[in-house]
This record gives sequence, C-alpha cells and structure tokens, in this order.
Amino acid sequence: MEMLETMLGKTGVDLWRKANGLDDSPVIPYREQKSISTEQTFQTDTINLKFLHAQLVRMTESVGFELRTQDRLTGCVTVKLRYSNFDTVVRQKTIDFTNSDHLLLRTAQELFDKLYDRRMLVRLVGIRFTRLIPGNYQIQLYEDTQENIRLYQSIDSIKRRYGEALLKRAVGVRKA
Repeated sequence: MEMLETMLGKTGVDLWRKANGLDDSPVIPYREQKSISTEQTFQTDTINLKFLHAQLVRMTESVGFELRTQDRLTGCVTVKLRYSNFDTVVRQKTIDFTNSDHLLLRTAQELFDKLYDRRMLVRLVGIRFTRLIPGNYQIQLYEDTQENIRLYQSIDSIKRRYGEALLKRAVGVRKA
C-alpha cells in the first residue's frame, strides 16, 4: 500500500483498498425494466370464452395503464395460455410503438384467437409487453382524434386519483 501511495497518492490508497475488497461506498443497483406483464391462474380451469376474453381485457387495460404511468411505449405484445394438462403456448407480435388500450387490446385479442385452438380447459392467461421505450401517447395519424386522446388522458387522471380498479371496460368486469 505504501508503494502505491508514494506513486499515485490518495488514488493509490483507494486502488489498494478496492483491490483488497475494502469499499464502503453504497451499491446503487440499476437495471432497466425489460418488460411489463401479468398473468392470472384460475381456481377452476375454464373453457368459457367470454370469461377468458374478459380476463384478457382486464389484464391488458391494467398493464396498459402501468405503461402510461411510467411514460413508456411497447413494441411487442405477448399472450400466454396454459391448458389444464399444463401445456403452455405463447405467441407474440411486434407492433408499432404504442401504449393505447384499444390498439393493445386488438393485438392481444388477435393473438389469443390464434393460440386458443385446442378447445381444452384453460388454467392460466397472461399478457406481457416488451421492447419498452420511453415515451408518451403515440398518435396514430389516421385513427386517433382529439376526443380519443382526451378520453385516455381523462381515464388515466381518474385512475391515478381514485385508483385503477374504479374505471374499467364493462367487458373486463367479473360478475359477482
């Protein structure tokens, strides 16, 4: 340590301490989030398509709101199904970057329809958004209107203020 101190000064002492595993500086981990997802395992396996679609809508809305809360856009939607025999199938689709529920729902529904081909009981449904980038609402030139944009802003404002569970699409609400 003395030799490093005479050659490099205080930097030499710091170098020697770190080389010997002596470092009191706090560790601040940084890991960028790669995906946002959710999945639901059912108590009873089901073949009820209305129920499965309602779950998919509910989960997509929830994860879409999380995207908008984090000011993120997604470029890939993945849907996962697990059948009662524990076979798991996954399908994904790359899309234009967005965080709009109506576009995410359309893609998720399309993927679900392609996946659900066995007509077997389903025990789990999942949705995942990957290829995340920072950004706000991406306006689709020919699809979006000012009313649509204001609607999303109002919905998100209500959800942030009163809780996400307060405002949902009717199809995503479970019957009591």
